[in-house]
Amino acid sequence: MILRILKFFFLIAAILSVGAFAFLHGFKAWRAGQVVVSRKGSEPFIATADGAFPITFATEVWGWMILGAAVALCGIAGIVKFIVDTPDQRRATLARLGGVPPRAHSDTDISWPTGLAIIGAVVAFFLYLGFRVHTQ
Repeated sequence: MILRILKFFFLIAAILSVGAFAFLHGFKAWRAGQVVVSRKGSEPFIATADGAFPITFATEVWGWMILGAAVALCGIAGIVKFIVDTPDQRRATLARLGGVPPRAHSDTDISWPTGLAIIGAVVAFFLYLGFRVHTQ
C-alpha cells in the first residue's frame, strides 16, 4: 500500500513539474518580450511582441502558458480529488494504480544487463541530443 501511495505522489509531482516547467517557459519568454522559434528544416529566428513576427510570438508564448497551466491544474485536481474522496474511494484509486501485477501481462523475461543496456542507450541518446542542440 505504501508503494502505491509513493507511486501516486511521484505521478502527481511529475504532472505538476511538467506543467510548471511549460508555464514558466512561456512566462519567461513573455516577460522578455521575445522568443526563439525553431522550426524543422529552417534556421531559428527571434519573434518579438512588438517587432518581427508578433503572431508567432503570441502563439508560442500563450500556447506554452495555457498548456502548462492546464497540465498543472490536472495535477492539482488529482490532489484535491484524492483528499476529498472517502477512504474507500482512495483505496480504489490506489488499487487502480497497481492494477496489473508485475510480469502478469508478459511471459518475456528480460535480464538485468539487457534492461540496463536499453536504459543506458535511451539516456545516452537524450544526452547526445541535448549536447548537440546546445552546442549549435
